[in-house]
Amino acid sequence: MDGSDLPALEPSLIAEKVRSEMARVFVERLSDSVLSAPLGLAITGWLLQSVAGWTPALTWICGMAVVEVMIQSVGNRFQRALAQGNSTRGWVRAQCVASGLLGLGWGSAVWFVWVDGQMLYYLAVLCALVGVSGICMVTMSPQPLATRLFSLGMLAPPLVQLLWVDNPLAMQVGFGWLMMAAVQAWTARDLHRELARETKSALHNKDLLQQLSRTTTELHRASAQMEEKNTELAAALGQLEELVSHDQLTGAFSRRYIFEQLDRLAAISQRHGAPVTAVMFDLDHFKAINDTYGHPTGDRALKEVVRAVADQLRDGDMLARVGGEEFLVVLPLTGLGDALQLAERLRQTLALTTVAVEGGGVIFLPASFGLAELLPDEGHAEWFNRVDAALYQAKEKGRNTLVAA
Repeated sequence: MDGSDLPALEPSLIAEKVRSEMARVFVERLSDSVLSAPLGLAITGWLLQSVAGWTPALTWICGMAVVEVMIQSVGNRFQRALAQGNSTRGWVRAQCVASGLLGLGWGSAVWFVWVDGQMLYYLAVLCALVGVSGICMVTMSPQPLATRLFSLGMLAPPLVQLLWVDNPLAMQVGFGWLMMAAVQAWTARDLHRELARETKSALHNKDLLQQLSRTTTELHRASAQMEEKNTELAAALGQLEELVSHDQLTGAFSRRYIFEQLDRLAAISQRHGAPVTAVMFDLDHFKAINDTYGHPTGDRALKEVVRAVADQLRDGDMLARVGGEEFLVVLPLTGLGDALQLAERLRQTLALTTVAVEGGGVIFLPASFGLAELLPDEGHAEWFNRVDAALYQAKEKGRNTLVAA
């Protein structure tokens, strides 16, 4: 099975999962960035106090700390909502707003370092802001709205100040600031697209693997069920074969089965010249047993006959019930002489076989026998007819006797 065999994934479902995963990455990045923010705050605060003194520097640092705490708090709310399965869109928007405030806070730092005619500290703060902006753009790239709000927040204060002051370098610095913002915005857009593409691919592959796993599990389950059904079918077929090939009362082979064997053995004998003889016997006066003692006694008599005869047969010999009280014994690889000895032994055995009846008495179960060896070029039907004719002759001779054709 390959991927083409799996059902197509819903584009809307994948898009929703991508948005959710991007939101999670965005919030986690912002939460992690709070841990590295003190270094940037310390450097920028030192530059501020060098120009404007400690009061403006501490005021700015405290304001930025409030924004960082806000970002961390909103991130924690997002994580709890995500763990509880609640909607997280509101908290993502709150993080975007906090990102805009963060940019505005960073950009406002330049208001404290302007000294007319001196651009050194001002440019140093702008350089620090460029580094901070680059880091934040990467951090916020999963959410384009956050990068836009942050860029606008950081871009606005320096531009307003540079347009407000009267300095011949303000125009050049402002233009450079705009170029830097444009480059970072372009970079942030590319980062967002690449991350979205990788996230979509990862989620799509994950869904495909999950579907493949579910399909494999279902196939294994279906295979197990099919194997179970096959076992049940094999058992049912075995029972059906038993019903077809065996007589249900006595356990001997059925008429249909033994005739199939006669045909098979006749073909083998004709092809290889191996002798095969059939012996048919019929219980004498069996109808009187049923009439006098009832069919249950007659059934027990038939079972006893099969047991007694089967004890005398060799492995490979076959005993079948072909009529009410008629039985056929097939003797493969046996000529007429050996078959006559076996048939006589069977006749003597049945003559001494008894079955108990109510009242403490017993009845004997003698039988008449006819047998014939398969002749060359003889079909199984003609062979059976000769055996049957021999049995008829045995009955005509007074029963409890044996005739060979």
